[in-house]
Amino acid sequence: MEHDITPIVQRLDAKLAHLKGKQYLPESLVELLGDVARLQLTAQAKAVVEIPTQFPEAEDVLKGRALVDRERFPYDRPQATELLLRFLDLIKKNDGALAEAGQVIATALDKGEIESSDLFVRVLEDDAEFFGSWAERMPQAPQTLYFLTYAALAPSLAAAAVEMADYLPDATSWAAGTCPICGGLPLISRLEDKEGVRLATCSFCAHEYRVRRLACAICGESDLNKLTYFTVAEEPGFRVDVCTSCKTYIKTIDFRAMDRTVLPAFDDLDSLALDFVAREQGYSRPTLSAWGF
Repeated sequence: MEHDITPIVQRLDAKLAHLKGKQYLPESLVELLGDVARLQLTAQAKAVVEIPTQFPEAEDVLKGRALVDRERFPYDRPQATELLLRFLDLIKKNDGALAEAGQVIATALDKGEIESSDLFVRVLEDDAEFFGSWAERMPQAPQTLYFLTYAALAPSLAAAAVEMADYLPDATSWAAGTCPICGGLPLISRLEDKEGVRLATCSFCAHEYRVRRLACAICGESDLNKLTYFTVAEEPGFRVDVCTSCKTYIKTIDFRAMDRTVLPAFDDLDSLALDFVAREQGYSRPTLSAWGF
């Protein structure tokens, strides 16, 4: 059964209008990501995925074992193949280095140097060496191939995650630092309700799961002397939570007192300036953005 995506498309359009006001984000890039996101929303509602019939024991999942290992995660291969080509056309119609990278990828596909099915496997296997070798061939837009491939997979990954969430055991929060469905690391977190319940969005399957508020969302460190956060006046509604134990950071959205809509992948982009500040302070981000950079 397909769902009406009109409300979320309207929220997306409002978010895109806001992002176009960011001086450090080229308007052509924002428009490209908006076009990709609209196609992804439609695709997720139509994705056909075959989820596993058996899952690990609830006790193992509560201890940190994922429902499904990333390399075996179900997805809609025909849909992903179609989306990859549609997104590639969008990239080639862009300008500058991105369009040039798109042409390199298109040529490689035409010559059989790479195949969509193999690209999907490379993402599932998190093959950094493979995508790194392609990044060297497109130094001005190094993450284009990963962005293209993951963007094509993302709708059916998210659709599968929604179905499999029904098989998760009950838990007040997840302390393992990874997504209980796929084992992925969190992309971003957000606070909601008066109590400040903290929810993390998985960087791989986009599942949203509750994590402890007063602990590192990556390594689980709970010693408050090793945890801190900072904000930047120019980016209201966002903060950066840092951990001195693992030297990583994660951005946290807090729109509770603001009339703003949460869209994690685009909020991550909206708060890009905070990534620069965190890195200048010696902290690293454990994941790529939802767009591959």
